[in-house]
Amino acid sequence: MLTVNPTDLEIRRARENLLAGFGGVLDAKRPTAWIQYGYPETVSFAQLYAAYERGGAGHGAVHRLLDGCWREAPRIKQPDADEETPWETTLAKMLRKVKVWKKFKDFDRRNLVGRYAGLIYRVNDGRNLSEEIGPAKTLVDIVPLYEDQLKVTAWDADPQSPNYGKPKMWQYRARRPGATGDTQGQPDEWADVHPSRVQILAEGAVGDFFDGVPLLRAGFNHLIDLEKVGGGSAESFLKNSARTIVMKFDANSSPQALAANPGEAVPAAADVKSAIEAKTRALNSNIDSSLVLQGGDATTLQTQQSDPTKPFEVAANLFAASVRIPFTILFGQQTGRMASDEDKADMHARCKGRQEHELTPAIEEFIERMQAIGIVEAGEFEVEWEPLDAPGEMDRVDLLLKMTQAMQTAAGAGLGPIFDENELRGVVDYEERDSTGQPHEDGSPGGDEDPTAGPAPAPAPALRQAA
Repeated sequence: MLTVNPTDLEIRRARENLLAGFGGVLDAKRPTAWIQYGYPETVSFAQLYAAYERGGAGHGAVHRLLDGCWREAPRIKQPDADEETPWETTLAKMLRKVKVWKKFKDFDRRNLVGRYAGLIYRVNDGRNLSEEIGPAKTLVDIVPLYEDQLKVTAWDADPQSPNYGKPKMWQYRARRPGATGDTQGQPDEWADVHPSRVQILAEGAVGDFFDGVPLLRAGFNHLIDLEKVGGGSAESFLKNSARTIVMKFDANSSPQALAANPGEAVPAAADVKSAIEAKTRALNSNIDSSLVLQGGDATTLQTQQSDPTKPFEVAANLFAASVRIPFTILFGQQTGRMASDEDKADMHARCKGRQEHELTPAIEEFIERMQAIGIVEAGEFEVEWEPLDAPGEMDRVDLLLKMTQAMQTAAGAGLGPIFDENELRGVVDYEERDSTGQPHEDGSPGGDEDPTAGPAPAPAPALRQAA
């Protein structure tokens, strides 16, 4: 009989209670509830990265939000400039050369996974990365990094310094998190980086970048539930399909005879089990095998499969609430449930808020720091994003159809035309035509004017094509 030392139990309970106090478990009656449920007390970056890299729901949440915010690259323009200026042209050329928007999107992706993400500036200032950035003319590259790839190695501890309490030196590691196996000789690069060459994006942090809020942290427990429901259901189907055979022998049967080959002695009872299991494996491995029983019966062990839909939907809805993405948008169309206009509006509002409060300040900081070292010409600028709720191609076609139907109804009622040709063409973003039917170069109506005609209705504003 196994004996348990009561002292050991008390020590174990004390340790669990201590850990539970640090973790802030919500169940006050059961301080070890998260341990019992299988949830970690604290969530590390490695766990968040695993949930993003290997978890379908976690990966989908990050990229749904990322793609929604970065559907179109922003425009950096001078204030009150509708047309592209030479300053904007030069800047856009530099941004395209370094692929800034692609890397900024990756910068944002890494920020969503961890508490913060880093961006290292590589410029041709003739100085090492560990030295303060100097005047330069060319931006060579920007390198986005995960939280785990960029750590503080020294802090400014001088109370008289204006940077007191801020990083004095960073250190970055080139290898991606979780990299295992053959690296094909890739060097494991380490380097000290001066803070003037580092930009930090920590969503949700007001002061300290350590206060950044990972996207997946609030719903991490629900991600575990999704894995349990999905994996447990799959394992049940696997075991049911494995055709586990149950053999029942009556009292007068001789199972030892089944284990004996013709002409051989009856084996000992200890060998019967292994012999029958060998015959069972042969039965399961072939579709034309048979099993001969003497006074026995063989059946397959089957269990009724429970429907995982309801527990999955509960966990999925809780996770969708934690990342503030509508369920139908995060998980796609479900039976009887499609993304409504309200869901789309909520998602657009979510992305617009991130663009305004998180991404725009990060882009402004980048441009200002490039201006400070001479890579970008000094001057005022603003960041402009394409409207997220702008109608798509199918929406414009549907609007055009409704406008033409309205014109037909008005004509049947004896009213004049309520839209002209160019207004209709502007809805689908076609070029305007003059009175001769030819496209006008500057987009304005042309041709001979009728002096008896009244003022022409103002054309509908055409949708600006995405860059």
